[in-house]
Amino acid sequence: RVGLVEWEAERHLLMLDIHHIVTDGMSMSIFVEELLRLYNGETLEPLRIQYKEFAAWQQSEPVKERLKRQEAYWLDVLEGELPTLELPTDFVRPAARSFEGDVLPFSIDKQMTDSLQRIADENGATLYMVLLAAYSILLSKYSGQEDFIVGMPVSGRTHADLEPLIGMFVNTLAIRHYPSGEKAFLAYLNEVKETMLGAYDHQDYPFEELVKKLQAPRDQSRNPVFDVMFALETKEDNVQSFGDIKIESYPETHTVSQFDLTLVISLLDEGMNGQFEYATKLFTRNLIDNFAQDLLVIITQICEQPSVLLKDISLNGQSEQEQDVLEAIDIIF
Repeated sequence: RVGLVEWEAERHLLMLDIHHIVTDGMSMSIFVEELLRLYNGETLEPLRIQYKEFAAWQQSEPVKERLKRQEAYWLDVLEGELPTLELPTDFVRPAARSFEGDVLPFSIDKQMTDSLQRIADENGATLYMVLLAAYSILLSKYSGQEDFIVGMPVSGRTHADLEPLIGMFVNTLAIRHYPSGEKAFLAYLNEVKETMLGAYDHQDYPFEELVKKLQAPRDQSRNPVFDVMFALETKEDNVQSFGDIKIESYPETHTVSQFDLTLVISLLDEGMNGQFEYATKLFTRNLIDNFAQDLLVIITQICEQPSVLLKDISLNGQSEQEQDVLEAIDIIF
């Protein structure tokens, strides 16, 4: 569905309502670009393939055989009882999931961004891997757990012919983390890197099929397999020009959270923007602000001392050892 509202002679609001089953984030960028080109009188080149051909290819025997091998990989890395991440919450978890949510934005300056990129380059990793490692350390510090799963989206466009297509290609990968306190950060980063490379090599296996195969007990109050997500995206300019036309995204109030907690990092020319999308039935904004501030604290320590042991990375100035001492003092007195 499409609607157009005229505010004034040369100012309009274009509203699009498209079901997620037929589109994804990259598709929307393609849609806007092609719409502007058509509006400007251009002729679009014919597509090499259609989405229906991609769907048919997915059902072909060679692909089914490859997915069978990928299935074995995921069942191996997720074998045994699946860990449930228990983050501290401000409210008792509802019996059934609520999708009411909000977002809390924060920023990572250019100096810190450059330091993270340097760590990535020196260790044969990507910025995505370094940020995911830092995020998982935050989750471990708050939960006290050293085995949990974080979800991450992948574009699913593994062939060049798929890049110009509009459709739903995105898949979700379940990345298992083991941030033991005795590990040095650089060693842990290498572990995260190897885990992600393995996941990328097996990214075609549909997450919904994995959920079925794992046969994990269903809990109406939680998502299957994991409750936290991480995503890194390239931030496009808010204002785009095409000929005499200028377009910008219309700001909307965010009131939905599909998961307990999702961290989204956007790359900018000068640093990065971050936002925590969170379930308001579980967390107050104050606790999420603590998450954001502590993530920056963790990143700062990683940049200053990349070889630091995970147990010595502190939150609000306290390492795990210091926290243990304080807890012991509390028990004594």
